[in-house]
Order: sequence, then C-alpha cells, then structure tokens
Amino acid sequence: MRLNVLDWKIVLCFLIVVSMNPGFSRHRPKALIITGSGNVPVPKANYPPWKHEFQNEKVVQMLQNVVDVDTTTNIGMLNDQTLETYDLLISNSLFLTPSTEQLAALERFILNGKSFMTLHCGMLSLLNWEKYEQLMGGIFIGGPSSEPSVFKVYTENMEFWGYEYPFRKSEAHPVSKVVADFITSDELYYFQPSTPDFHVIARAENHPVMWWHPLGKGKVMSLTLGHDLKAKANEGYQRLLVNGVRWLVGIPLIRAIDPKPISTRRSFYEDIAELRAYAPNEKDAVILQIENSTRPDLFTVNTNSNKKIDIKLTGKTGGGKATLSAKNNAGLSRQDLNIRIVKDGEGNIASYLGNSISASSSENQSEMFDAKNLVDEDSTTRWSSAATDTAWVTIDLDKIYSLSRVKLHWEASYATEYEIQTSRSGQNWQAVADVKDGDGQSDHLTFPSVQARFIRILAKKRATGKWGYSLYEIEVFR
Repeated sequence: MRLNVLDWKIVLCFLIVVSMNPGFSRHRPKALIITGSGNVPVPKANYPPWKHEFQNEKVVQMLQNVVDVDTTTNIGMLNDQTLETYDLLISNSLFLTPSTEQLAALERFILNGKSFMTLHCGMLSLLNWEKYEQLMGGIFIGGPSSEPSVFKVYTENMEFWGYEYPFRKSEAHPVSKVVADFITSDELYYFQPSTPDFHVIARAENHPVMWWHPLGKGKVMSLTLGHDLKAKANEGYQRLLVNGVRWLVGIPLIRAIDPKPISTRRSFYEDIAELRAYAPNEKDAVILQIENSTRPDLFTVNTNSNKKIDIKLTGKTGGGKATLSAKNNAGLSRQDLNIRIVKDGEGNIASYLGNSISASSSENQSEMFDAKNLVDEDSTTRWSSAATDTAWVTIDLDKIYSLSRVKLHWEASYATEYEIQTSRSGQNWQAVADVKDGDGQSDHLTFPSVQARFIRILAKKRATGKWGYSLYEIEVFR
C-alpha cells in the first residue's frame, strides 16, 4: 500500500504528538531474566547442595503487562553490547558464577543508570565476586527457614517496635505506599545490611524481605519472597514484584487503598480514597485518571479538587471495582479500587466508612499502635495505650443506632476490669456492660438494646500491671 502526501502528513503529526505527549510511551521497557542453577548438572565445590525451581513462566506472566521480558540461562549475555538493549536485569537463579569480564559488564550496566533485581535465591548468585556485598548492600547470613510457615509481611520502613531513631530513614518507599500488608506462606531468608543507604520496602518477622539501595547512577533491589508457585500466587507478593519492577524502570506507581465498607446511610461520600501516583523521576509528567467502574448500578465515582475520590450510591448493595491508572512516558500502571456497599445497620457497624475513633493515649506516635487499627477489619493490627491503669477508646458511629452486641479481640496486654459505655451525644455515658474478671482473648458481650451513636471501652485494671492495654479489633452490632 502506498501513502499519499496527506497520509504522510497525518502519520508525521501523530509521531510528533507521541514524541511530545508524556501519556504515550516512547518505548516499552525491557527486562532480561538470568536464570539457572550453578549446581546443575554437577554441584559446585564449596557450595551448599541446594537446587531450586525458578518458575520463570510465572514471573514472566506477572510482568507481561509491565515490561518486555527475555529469559536466558546463558550468562554470556552479560556483556556491554547485549545489556545496552535492556533497562532491567533480573537474577532468578542460584549459585551462578559469571566470569570477571561478565561481572565487570554487569557493574557498568548498573553504575551507568540501569537497574538490577534479585528474586528469592537470586541473591545467592555472584558469590564469587569480591564486590558482592557492595552490590547487594549487605550479606546473606542464613536460611531458608520454613518457620513460621505462615507470617505477615509489613510493607513499611518502620522498625518493629514503632519508635523512630535517626539510624534509619522512616519515610516509606513508594512501593510500600501502594502495597498493603499481607499474610503469606513462604520461606524466609536472613540478610544483614552493611550500607547506611539501605531502604527497607517490606519486612517479615522483623527481617527485611524487600529492599533497595543506590549503586552509582543505578538501583539494586531484592525481593527474597516467592519460594514456590503457591507463594508467587499470593496477591501481596505479586504487587510487590510488579510495583518494584515498575519503579525500577521509571513507570509511576498508583496508590489505591481499598476503602472500608460503605453504608447506605448516606447517598454521597467524599474523599473515600486518595488518587495519587509516585513517579521515580519527580520531573516526569503523570496522567492520573479513573478509567471505569464495574458496577454503575451500585455506584459512580469521580475525582474532586483535593485529588481524592468521591462516590455516589444508588441505594443498592454489593461489591464492585473502580480501575485507576497512572501514565507517564515510561509506561502505565493500573490498580483496582475494591468497593463494598452494605445495607446500613447490617454487619459490623464499627467498621463503616465515615466513622471516627479516638483514644486516651497510644504507646507512641507510630501508626502501628493507633486507635484506627481497632476498626480496620484486620485482626493483626492493634491499638496499644500508654502504660496507665485507666485508658479508653471511643467510636463515633456517625448516627444513632440500636446497639446490643460488642466483640473485643484482646492482645496479651488485656484488661481484667473494664466497662462498655454508650452515649447519644458523646456525653452522659451509660455503662451497658461491666466486666470484672476479663481473661483476654475474645470477649463477646450482649446487653439490652440501647440507642447510641458513641460507644466507649473504658479499661480500669491491667492484667500485667506493667504495659498498657492492647486491642486488635472492636466489633459493634445491632
């Protein structure tokens, strides 16, 4: 087919628009996975006799909408000419020992501004390199461990005890900000950082499981989770991997934290979620938008002037999704916002969007011990008070309900004596349950139905006498 002069002008104009518009990607980022085992077919001398299944097909599947991926077992591809065509090199391997020339090419690749990532036991390749510790930002010190077999992954940079000290920056990494905590069944590796410029993205059992550090103009990132197909199928793991790769190649990350259950007590809610993107290069222009919603029969969503999302309900109940996107010159990120509409008064009223909660004190300023954790529908987060004999938490249910049941899920620092109090106005409290022999764990308390908007747990005697009070969750029912 021949193009006439007008056709060529149209093509030229389109190319100019593409080159100038940050919403169009000039090229799709490319990643190369180096895989294989140095213990196959013959185990290496002075190396553990470990072997591993890498599940490269699953990794490629997870990344197929983010980057173009090539996979090779040929470490001869670690040369300047080949690596020049890639933006990211991923080590999904075990005990590979490249030559001095190949390692030098890898080093130049990173120092000149490209990215390197290790997956699970991929951190145990390149051990023959005297610069291994410099590359990784530390050293492997043990594992794998299968105990505990199930654990929670915290996507944050805060130390486990929640106190801030100057030895580590506490600012959360963009990947941490867009991936929620999750529970998984996986292996744990133990790693000892040795560079001060070491940034934790996720931790489990108080060990880093995902981190990055700068090296020259480039970035080095490690994700030690993902032992087998079951672990790789975990949604939290997939979000860590996909968003880690996006950040390494310059694609913006989009924050889409699911809102709490939305009650039909109102037809319109403001600011149910934040519409925010994080570009690795802050100078990059990013286009943010809501692409669609799956249940227009239940709700419609729109952005407001505060860059947050408002929702209008039709009055029907059910679940649906709104797809958010962030796009720059490097590529596109999408994230679903899961929305659940419940009939007002049904289920756990304390968990509804629009409620607020306050407390007499918290152990410290960390969100790890904030009172809002009591109504987040997550049985692994908690509120912890200061070490006092008397402490309270109060939930404002936003309107008056007929209440008759409360469930409390205590941590080890429970109250042996406490009251459940209610109020219509936040004053003139009425005790509806008075516990004198609390034994911790879960308390299910029923009482004659009472009209109340506010409900308060007033703790009066500590079980330990040493620490404060600690609760995982409060549930309130009609």
